Amino acid sequence: MATLEKVLNLSDSHWYTRDGKPAYTMLKKEGGQRSTTLRDARKHTLLPSVTTIFGIMAKPGLDKWKLNKAIEAALTTTRNDGEPDERYHDRILQRSRSEVAEAADLGTRIHDSIDAAFDGAQCHPDLQQYVQPTMEYLHSLNLQNIRREDVVVNQLEGYAGRVDLLANYGSGNIIIDFKTRKTRKGEKVTPYDFQPMQIAAYGHAAFGALDRCYGANVYISTTEPGRIETAVYKPDQLLKEYDAFLSMCALWRYIKNYDPRS
Repeated sequence: MATLEKVLNLSDSHWYTRDGKPAYTMLKKEGGQRSTTLRDARKHTLLPSVTTIFGIMAKPGLDKWKLNKAIEAALTTTRNDGEPDERYHDRILQRSRSEVAEAADLGTRIHDSIDAAFDGAQCHPDLQQYVQPTMEYLHSLNLQNIRREDVVVNQLEGYAGRVDLLANYGSGNIIIDFKTRKTRKGEKVTPYDFQPMQIAAYGHAAFGALDRCYGANVYISTTEPGRIETAVYKPDQLLKEYDAFLSMCALWRYIKNYDPRS
């Protein structure tokens, strides 16, 4: 279960203009760019992303994983003779974060290759084992009017976000989000905290209602190439998730003392 997180790292926050343009960075007075802050958002009346709103909540599972990586790095990083504490600690942290960075890079490459495959582009050979089964699953859904990488905006509730895939599905609509995941043979893949809620928030922003919406997280295994798992959310579940998300939005506005609603 998620609990409140005391501090939100603003460098991890994403913001959008009210017409859906990304505003992740701002120009520095001396040139160059910097991450957009809450102060900037107030000044320019920017909308937080869905994941930025989630930032007020702690994620115990993720925190435990990061802590284990730091312990592993500490046990496997040899200290150099005469090395100052600060330098040694920095090397341990850098090593513990390297796996996160590598996983993020692979996830981005897979995601970009899936998007490009819709345009008929051939992906790098080492990514084919992830892209092909994903595309086969998507084709099996017989989706119509596909939109990819769309920014959706809910001005009434004051949030926005970029969606992997939106489409007409049967007599309704569907929202799909791709996630890479390290899996183990025989172990079931289940959604992490807030993933169904994220789908619900995107769906309501995109379609204005959820009574005819389905959602799906498509999990692409990076440790068992070819394995694709899906978590499918029906309209009734998405409605419950969206109600919970609205409560989180209200809490976010209270904590940040900023109301981005129109």
